[in-house]
Amino acid sequence: MRPIWIVALLAMFAAACAAPARIVRTTDGAAVSVVVVADDLAAADVVALGELHQTPAVHETHLAIVKALHARRPQMVVAMEMFERDAQAPLREYLAGKIDEDDFLAASRPWPDYKRDYRPVIEFARKNGIPVLAANAPRKLASKVAREGAAAVKGDPLVARDTTAPEDAYFTEFVKAMDGHPGVTKDFLGRMYAAQCIKDDTMAESITDYLAGQRVDEPKPLIVLICGRMHSDHGRGTVQRIKNRRPDLDCRVLSAESVKDPSSDPFTSPKDVGSYVVVTAEVERPPMMVGPAIDAEKDKAAAKAPAAKTGEDKAVEVKPVAPVAPAVAAHDENVRPALGLMPEYGGDEGGVKVGSVREGGAAEKAGIEAGDVLVALNGVAIKDIEHYTELLDALAIGASAKVRVRREGAEVELAVVVGSRPRNR
Repeated sequence: MRPIWIVALLAMFAAACAAPARIVRTTDGAAVSVVVVADDLAAADVVALGELHQTPAVHETHLAIVKALHARRPQMVVAMEMFERDAQAPLREYLAGKIDEDDFLAASRPWPDYKRDYRPVIEFARKNGIPVLAANAPRKLASKVAREGAAAVKGDPLVARDTTAPEDAYFTEFVKAMDGHPGVTKDFLGRMYAAQCIKDDTMAESITDYLAGQRVDEPKPLIVLICGRMHSDHGRGTVQRIKNRRPDLDCRVLSAESVKDPSSDPFTSPKDVGSYVVVTAEVERPPMMVGPAIDAEKDKAAAKAPAAKTGEDKAVEVKPVAPVAPAVAAHDENVRPALGLMPEYGGDEGGVKVGSVREGGAAEKAGIEAGDVLVALNGVAIKDIEHYTELLDALAIGASAKVRVRREGAEVELAVVVGSRPRNR
């Protein structure tokens, strides 16, 4: 028998290594278990699990909820923002065991953090015969909307047949998330919002079309939607568009937030954000992982390597950055972190394309130019402009951030001193 002090030490070590999270019921602020959540939500028609991207404790909690809901409602369908409609065929074939994982990943463009955050859900679905909907609009079409407007993709079978972009509370939150970028016009912001709504409508339509295809004598399936929390918080975004199409559906929402101490700090989200909130610790987000064959050490080495040449003598110029004072958090509510550039929405190649840089700003001083593609920020691969904004807001003003840039086929890591920009009120 182990001495009690060893048992206590092991328990302390396990607690220190864990990434704790708790689930809070918003009506009364009580901490509840996965069992309680599943017992409550199993009666719903649609459960939206709104996530904090790249936060392992949230993904692990979501997986536990999916498993618990499946135990209560075996007729389950998982819909995912992380897979786009044109990936439905390889996703279906993989779940059916008709293709291997390598072929599936090569054909489905999984998110860069797929292995760590989403593969467990896919593998659970595969093991238990759960259909998974590749629900989202392809990024290249969302990017086209941001450049040309929603009419540019009208009639394309990979996006929703009908879409709307009303200037409602959802629009207000979208503007807050995107505010302060230099040179952003109202017209451009409107197109960006239309692109966001194309995603919401497409995910909603993917779900309601699936339900419409069910036979009336079949048990109604429980739809579990996994998406970024902006697509579901307050019942807006995708959830609102599901309700627009099917007002009869009972849709429930779980949100997520991070605090310094999830065991004691109160959640700060408004009560109407959803039925529950997954509260997790504020942690440094680990680097994204791509598929099952990633070599993290090789990736780190590649990041330190000189830029690849695109011609006989072309390469991205690396400009030195002067030392800066220690980083400080932006306590001033009127400013936000900024790099002094205006991004374009999305991009067909992944990352965020730079539309313009502010003269004398941080980006220009670091050597970033219009037309460059930002592919990683502090070692985290950038999925799209929404993810870029999320990563940017986590930076400290005055800090030196590492930005990996792609230009003419070459990639290089640049040091950028984080500046600030006004926060729209």
